[in-house]
Amino acid sequence: MFFEVRIFDARGELKKVVSPRRLSNRFWKYGGQDAVDSGEKENRSQDLENQKFLRDECQIGER
Repeated sequence: MFFEVRIFDARGELKKVVSPRRLSNRFWKYGGQDAVDSGEKENRSQDLENQKFLRDECQIGER
């Protein structure tokens, strides 16, 4: 199930509205390859934080 998506510009003005039907067609046309799960997004940001922490920790140990 898809919901209507509204796209705004930097000034907050509505630029485009994408219908649920169009989103569904796009999803099935491309096989869902561009679909991103919100859980995956959080995990990626956590991974980046962990990498930064490990890098900082290694630099402290090398000095």
